[in-house]
Amino acid sequence: MRRTSLSVKIFAGLVAGLGLGLFASVSGRPWLIGLAAGIEPAGTIWINLVRMCVIPLVAFALVSGVAGIGDPRRLGRVGVRTFGFVFGTIVVAALLGLGLALLFVPLAHISAETASALRGAAAASAQEVTQQAQKVQGLRQFLLELVPTNPVKAAADGALLPLIVFSVLFGAATGALEERPRKVVTDVADAIVAALIRLIGWVMELAPVGIACLAAPVATRFGYEMLASLAVFVLAVMVGTTLFAVAGYGPAARLLARVPLVRFARAIAPGATVAFTTTSSMAALPTMMDTATNTLKISPGVSSFVLPLAAALNRPGSAIYQMTAVVFVAALYGVHLTGTQLATAVATCFLMTFSIASIPSATVFTTAPVLLAVGLPVESLALLLGVDRIPDMFRTGLNGIGHQTAAAVVARGEGEEIAL
Repeated sequence: MRRTSLSVKIFAGLVAGLGLGLFASVSGRPWLIGLAAGIEPAGTIWINLVRMCVIPLVAFALVSGVAGIGDPRRLGRVGVRTFGFVFGTIVVAALLGLGLALLFVPLAHISAETASALRGAAAASAQEVTQQAQKVQGLRQFLLELVPTNPVKAAADGALLPLIVFSVLFGAATGALEERPRKVVTDVADAIVAALIRLIGWVMELAPVGIACLAAPVATRFGYEMLASLAVFVLAVMVGTTLFAVAGYGPAARLLARVPLVRFARAIAPGATVAFTTTSSMAALPTMMDTATNTLKISPGVSSFVLPLAAALNRPGSAIYQMTAVVFVAALYGVHLTGTQLATAVATCFLMTFSIASIPSATVFTTAPVLLAVGLPVESLALLLGVDRIPDMFRTGLNGIGHQTAAAVVARGEGEEIAL
């Protein structure tokens, strides 16, 4: 009942925040706009409370979980199942995004004057896009940085994937120790994880207020006008992510994890809502781990391995976004994409989803290599950046659903029962 009640409260906080922001935007009253925008620091404080738990939770949970798995063969199976699920869903998501974009974008009639004006606006903001796109890691750099030279620095920088690599290796080494030293390490890690989960529980009691304070300024700042110029693009992303959540992850949860869909959706709602509102899988990770351990009753070995890895790699929402962006930009510039170009875009999109940098609106900027792969101008991303908040919420919310579905599927594959 506590979990169900919290889900309802979080949703109510989201609706209240969006309602306040939209009402303030429509009314145009300065005092109301000031109120809706002025509560943002309270939301920022709450999200900082959540984020401060992420790095230590990931590190110690992984050490404990991997050491608890013990058998290298079982660890290998869990890893293969996780990567297989992540890779498969990203490919399907990219193809879905491409199909919906080819269906939706032609419905938007872009006149020559409108297209010229939009291209001009993109060119005017091209400098910022170019600077940020240069920060995007290439595949070679991404692979090199998987192994941290200093795991403490990786933790301080919030570099989740290198920290995961170190923690998995350290956990595997711990599992290979004699029983007495192994128990010392795992007992300490388990105690720290338990304390962090208790702390996260306290923080999550504030979630409805924190989420409302984050949602209200966004709605105030953009209002209904944010969808005016790029409505079809935004709508295609929204439809694609929603459809994939229902028609992609729904059957996966029902057929592979073998869980009742309604109860599963209710259980994972808090983590998905935090991801949706904060546009950060990392910020939602503590909530998702709490749900996996205490609500779904997934073993710590599986949940502490799969969820951090999925948060670092699993981005089907980004795949949908990037393929939609390719088709939209091509239509804007009057470029007809061939089948070969579309296949190239899908392949490039698949690779880029694994190397998204920790920068604001990272998916937008990592779309640059996908555009370049098919010969489209990068400066067009400036237009998409201007209306990115809503697509960002939907794609991150989808990712949050995917992380938790992956944990349930892998746990079921390992013979565990999901407590629903």
